[in-house]
Amino acid sequence: MYSLLIDTHDKDLLICLYKDDEVLDKEVNSTMNHASKCMPIIDDILNRNNLDVHKLNELIVVIGPGSFTGVRIGATIGKMLAYTLNIPIKTITSLDMYAISNESDNNKLVLINDLKGAYGAYYTSDNKIIDEYFYKSEEALNEYIKDKEQYLINNEINLIKVKEYVNKTEAINPHKVNPIYIKEIEANKDGKRSIEPRFQ
Repeated sequence: MYSLLIDTHDKDLLICLYKDDEVLDKEVNSTMNHASKCMPIIDDILNRNNLDVHKLNELIVVIGPGSFTGVRIGATIGKMLAYTLNIPIKTITSLDMYAISNESDNNKLVLINDLKGAYGAYYTSDNKIIDEYFYKSEEALNEYIKDKEQYLINNEINLIKVKEYVNKTEAINPHKVNPIYIKEIEANKDGKRSIEPRFQ
């Protein structure tokens, strides 16, 4: 079984090809030009592994939170491929991806910073969300993390753990794959937004 992960939520574009539950190939591109690079990189990875796009069995898309342009590109390409190839598509949030990748025995605070503050979520050690996804200004964030600083985790991705987690989720209708944008969170007056993950 071949699965393709598309992650365009951040400045680095990540494409990963799995065979069953193992990473067969991956590529990270930091040119900040996801729109023009994403499909050629997918094509390169498939060609390197002597695969036709019709050999893909599953799509996995990181739906954000992230930049407006970035997550929209990844979601659109994932939806297009899933629909045209008639294969399942699954989604995962960027925050959940980072939490899953971390093996801490403590609660975990995942933060992704921007110029004005950060968006994030607070998790138990077994990756259950304690607080809703949020966006907080720098001042509000400093107050929020006072008693949580010891639990801050690095934003590193363990692709094997991500795949194991996604294996337990349900595929969805490609038309229901909706990106989560930073601005969606920040626009709320109280600085918080409840965002339902697009999987069970």
